[in-house]
Amino acid sequence: MRFLASTLVLSTVLLTTASCTKEPSQKETAKDAYLLTSFRDNGDGLHLAYSYDAKDWTDLDTIYLKPKVGSKLMRDPDIKQGPDGTYHMVWTSGWGDLGIGYAYSKDLQNWSEQKFIPLMENFEGAKLCWAPELFFDEAKQQFLIVWSTAIDNAPTPDDEFRAYYSLTKDFESFTDPALFFDPGFNNIDTTLLKQGSAYYAILKETDDQGAQDYGSIYAAKAESLLGPYTLLESPILLHKEQAEGPTVVDTAEGVVVYYDYYVNHRYGGKISKDWIQWEDVPGDIAFPDGQRHGSILSVPLELVESLRSQAASVAPQPALKGEFTADPAIRAFGDRYYIYPTSDRPYWNTKEFAVWSSPNLVDWEKETVFMDLRHDVSWANNKAWAPDCIEKDGKYYFYFCGEHSIGVAVADSPTGPFQDALDRPLIDNEKIKTFSIDPYAFIDDDGQAYLYFGNGTPTVYRLNDDMISFDGDPVEFPLKDFREGIVVFKRNGLYYFMWSIDDARSPDYRVGWGTSTSPYGPVTTPEENFIVLRQNGPAQGTAHHSIVNVPGTDRWYVAYHRHAIPGGGGYKRETCIVEMKFDAEGNILPMDPMSDPFADNPAGEPISLSSK
Repeated sequence: MRFLASTLVLSTVLLTTASCTKEPSQKETAKDAYLLTSFRDNGDGLHLAYSYDAKDWTDLDTIYLKPKVGSKLMRDPDIKQGPDGTYHMVWTSGWGDLGIGYAYSKDLQNWSEQKFIPLMENFEGAKLCWAPELFFDEAKQQFLIVWSTAIDNAPTPDDEFRAYYSLTKDFESFTDPALFFDPGFNNIDTTLLKQGSAYYAILKETDDQGAQDYGSIYAAKAESLLGPYTLLESPILLHKEQAEGPTVVDTAEGVVVYYDYYVNHRYGGKISKDWIQWEDVPGDIAFPDGQRHGSILSVPLELVESLRSQAASVAPQPALKGEFTADPAIRAFGDRYYIYPTSDRPYWNTKEFAVWSSPNLVDWEKETVFMDLRHDVSWANNKAWAPDCIEKDGKYYFYFCGEHSIGVAVADSPTGPFQDALDRPLIDNEKIKTFSIDPYAFIDDDGQAYLYFGNGTPTVYRLNDDMISFDGDPVEFPLKDFREGIVVFKRNGLYYFMWSIDDARSPDYRVGWGTSTSPYGPVTTPEENFIVLRQNGPAQGTAHHSIVNVPGTDRWYVAYHRHAIPGGGGYKRETCIVEMKFDAEGNILPMDPMSDPFADNPAGEPISLSSK
């Protein structure tokens, strides 16, 4: 399936039992979403990532504003919304600037002219202005700006770094800077949260790099915005962690503080319900590669969708919309098409399977989440990957991955409910040579069925008539540059083999092909156009596909996944469709993932049962 021969859906769907009811995603039930600000490198500009659960973050792959003021850096960007709907942003404009950058926007895409605010230019001994953050005081209808400053005439080195603040109603006039909070030690990166009637300041104790003494992250509490603040006894993050840039968000599960492990280039997080006990954030959290110190803001769902749609407009739309999906198995049953995908989750920690259907390959609807490994399978709880489904004699056989082994379930309908047929793996990864993932079923013209699978070594079993047991031992056969994802079909008496090459995280994850006169191979690959699907422009990681023939015709389509646009990668992918054509000699012609097969045919390919 992905990395094993050698990572928002947008949020986890909680399931109880396999059913035939439609399961709404967290996106569908959410009224608001979250945006995460960031910068890259030394301060290239404003980056945004979105999330529906404040855990799984997807980069929008766009620089929304490039710095033009101060030292022309944009670090530590912070955005807050005012009562009139305007978004105001402040940022660190340079390592030694005595002020900060400022701009405003109504939609986060079109920004005002940038302005440099010289907050500390007249403050004696001030050396810098770092990590500014905004907080809107509803009671006084004004913004507080809080930032970190170092003073070169401080009494001791331990008094050098402190948080200062200024107040403004219009970002034109500002109160003189004043000390915001003195915890008794050097600190930076203050961020604020109001919870109930209390105010909380989260701050980073500075690091002594030479002594390898790395400061903690603390919280302080006050009854009014300007304090006085009292340091809470329980640090959020202890010494030695080498983390900075805390940002805070109040969720239904508790207050979450994220922070930047600036040496290890990753993000971590702690959660608390009482500001005393801090624990790791439950479940998987995922941040964009390169994420640097920023802040989180809650925004209307419509704004996130507008930003996402704009960023995604550089390529054809995916077939399955609204969720991250991969490894699509496409089939035609009756008068509808079905896709059984992997439901992508952070780090491939997927637990459940869903099915989508369409009357025409254009209009897809999520039918049901019909199997949850945690409840419906006794031998696996995780890694629900790369399934396939096939019909024989009125029964539907669902071959699926779980914990690196392959199982089989049976149903009377293509949408389930499916029942585990064996209560154990059909193919146990511990008892087979290849890595046991990515099953693909093929029924030959004579009714004989085969099950192909493997990562690293292509392997096939001959299935018995019951479709849940094997006739004989597995057969291994070579495929050029094979990695995973075998697909087999027959056309004009010839067996076609297709497979995925490279790693699912690679932009050049691609599809090769060959033919054989036997379902067991050997497979002959063409000298020209061996690769028939690969990256083009923003469409990257284009592989792990399956094929469907429009019944009664010689028209063929490929369902495949690509890295999601925007912000995709090895476990943030989306399912797309492209038409597959052949030349006069029966060779598969290269397919372009930047082409829309239905751009001129919005009616798609309805199935005519009379032609079957």
